[in-house]
Amino acid sequence: MTGIWQGAHRAELFSLQDMHRPVLERSQEEIDGQPSDHVFMHTRSRTNRPVDETLPDFGVLVFESHHAKDFFMSFREHSFAKIFYVLEGAGTLESQRGSKPFRSGDVMVVPPKLRHRIVDAPDQPASLYVACLSLSLLSFDRSITERIQFTVLPDPHVRTRVAVTLRRMVFRQQSSDRLSSLPMVGDALRLIELVLEPRTSKRRKVERGLSPDEQSMRRYIAFLDQNFFEATTIDDAANELGMSRRHFTKLFSKHAGQSWLRFVRGRAVEHAQTRLRQTELPIASVAFECGFNDLTTFYRHFKRVTGVSPAKYRREEN
Repeated sequence: MTGIWQGAHRAELFSLQDMHRPVLERSQEEIDGQPSDHVFMHTRSRTNRPVDETLPDFGVLVFESHHAKDFFMSFREHSFAKIFYVLEGAGTLESQRGSKPFRSGDVMVVPPKLRHRIVDAPDQPASLYVACLSLSLLSFDRSITERIQFTVLPDPHVRTRVAVTLRRMVFRQQSSDRLSSLPMVGDALRLIELVLEPRTSKRRKVERGLSPDEQSMRRYIAFLDQNFFEATTIDDAANELGMSRRHFTKLFSKHAGQSWLRFVRGRAVEHAQTRLRQTELPIASVAFECGFNDLTTFYRHFKRVTGVSPAKYRREEN
């Protein structure tokens, strides 16, 4: 990693206590719980030129760039993809495929081999959080590269998840652990997955009559339907969408037809039923796969939904 940070305008690592977060706030307990030797404090120096981007061998680089008022960037292109998170400021992302305005909180995606540049709005110099991702990460399926589009993501839910993933990558990049490249690569693939989440014409048509919060909730419910095992608490989910707990629970019930907890547990039990029918896995393994950390809680919720125990359900179905 030593050679990455050369040059007068080298990338500066984020301080976990000094991030501008317009959507998702970390609790003070969460900040205080971070190991002190991982917090790299720095001055947010401004630069009038873009950062030189040199990727390490494992193909993932994350850095921040704080623009001065006289910042200027010539058109450039790279062999790797770039994902930007706008910490503050506003401007335009220009490319040979057109221009897209951006503002604080936006996520921008630039595919490989696309000439592009950033032009800040007058008196609104941007501060950016940037991930550079080598195409070697996608060598197992080259068709994924073709799906990376020049865009500014409109979904607050996706933007928040991108910000959380980038924040985690910055933390890991500060680590002196030689194995830190492994979770960095994993998070990089997660970033690509997030920015590629499909938005069909049918979904856009359904969303036209909805408020921004309702659109965000609909997408969150679609995500939760396939990722129920990642659910933590209602408060975490509400914070992720930038909503109050009361507003979140009201919108969730309106669009899902049931409470958040009932939805999550219901999806978990549905998946458990499938695994019990189709595999011979031990019940403890099925419970773990479905997001339950102990058998007692799993048995209780499974029987509440199905009326029988997991063991009896498996016997009857088989």
